[in-house]
Amino acid sequence: MGIIFSGILWGSFFILLGLSVILKHTMNVDIPVARIFFGVFFVYLGVQIILGSNRRSSGNSCDVIFSESKVTADVRNGEYNVIFGKGTIDLTRVEVKEKDVFLKANTIFGSSTVRLKTGTPTLVKANTAFGNARLPDGNAAAFGNYLYKTKTYQEGKPHLEVDLSTVFGDTQVVVEE
Repeated sequence: MGIIFSGILWGSFFILLGLSVILKHTMNVDIPVARIFFGVFFVYLGVQIILGSNRRSSGNSCDVIFSESKVTADVRNGEYNVIFGKGTIDLTRVEVKEKDVFLKANTIFGSSTVRLKTGTPTLVKANTAFGNARLPDGNAAAFGNYLYKTKTYQEGKPHLEVDLSTVFGDTQVVVEE
């Protein structure tokens, strides 16, 4: 959605709007710039959604929007989103050393799989509203909160804490070797 915040987009819109006002008051020519602009914008947005271009996650992006992709976690990026898509959030490379690592994974109107490494002490706080969060211990949260702890998790020791939110979607947490 970088085009929405682009200076080129808004600059051209205001130039066309200004030209429209000048033409209307000097030559009595009425050009519906706003209607044309928004029509073209919605056509562009629709084509982008259908084609999926500029929507794919490259591994560096934290978001999967209107597409299917895999995101490899980086401790510097604290939040990962799957919105109207299908994504795998790979947390197997996250290392917990001296202090706790906090990450957030959101699934909204989509499907996601969150991968955890077996030896990493992890606390997963699953929050679900009108969705499904399936956890490795066999429990599932359809509405409300659930707390999952890996076998290596110890209270007070450095650990990975994942705040998992699912709204109108499906999230599965998988612990892998």
